[in-house]
Amino acid sequence: MRHCQLFQTEEIQVIVGDASRNGMGGQQYCGLWSLTSKHRQFNAFGNSYAGLLPGEIRGKGPVLESVDDTSCALVRAADAVSPVDVRAEYIVRDPYYVDHTLRFTDREDVRNGRDFREVSWCCYMNCPEDSRLNFISNGEWLRYISPRHGTGSNLAPSYVQDKALEVWPEVEGKRPFHWDRSEHRFDQPFYYGRLGKMVMILVFDIPNWLRFYCSPSGGSDSLLPGQTCPAWDFEWVIPDNAYKVGKEYCLRVRLVYKLYESDKDVLTEVMKAQEELDFEKVS
Repeated sequence: MRHCQLFQTEEIQVIVGDASRNGMGGQQYCGLWSLTSKHRQFNAFGNSYAGLLPGEIRGKGPVLESVDDTSCALVRAADAVSPVDVRAEYIVRDPYYVDHTLRFTDREDVRNGRDFREVSWCCYMNCPEDSRLNFISNGEWLRYISPRHGTGSNLAPSYVQDKALEVWPEVEGKRPFHWDRSEHRFDQPFYYGRLGKMVMILVFDIPNWLRFYCSPSGGSDSLLPGQTCPAWDFEWVIPDNAYKVGKEYCLRVRLVYKLYESDKDVLTEVMKAQEELDFEKVS
């Protein structure tokens, strides 16, 4: 059985893998095992972790399906443990793009009594000098990382009213770390982070359901003295009036990994992704 597949473009190398590796937390880290560039040979993601890691297949034994020389998928059929059919597709395009699509269908209601459905991803970053996310907030650029793990972790869109946001229930025991909302909001469905001279941009579809969340230490210890590695995570939250058992959902994101030029160039890549992939825009 093949557990991973290597893709190469003019500028980047990408390894997509299943959950077979025994990483820092066991066999759970599927998605982008590695992302490197000819401009930066150091893996963007933690070597025992992963990026674009869908929670729907995390630690659930997805199977790698090779599609062609530019794409593959991680696939899992619904069962008694997780009654969700999932297909996570990764397409690598010249010169420095990874287009990712998650298609899933709940065969049972998996919301555990909540009136919303969370669909999450993790990106465990590898020793960036600057751990902050960069995005537009209140019309200006904001550079932000939560002050500590579990505090101010969740970022909601400014274009969604407070009354339309999900309300997290009281739960016994430890609450999910991203159930603590920052006062800051984002104005557009993208963020970027810096890794040395590189920039990693994530551009998202279906902006009303989108949330960012982050942690300054989610990626564990850094090789840089006195620092930790951040988690640059995100999720879509499907509201009750849009949720239906047996319905297929399709959630999409483009990852751009290139030399950093400027904030203006980032915005150019955002617009390019939205046009090429027909992503929904904020009105």
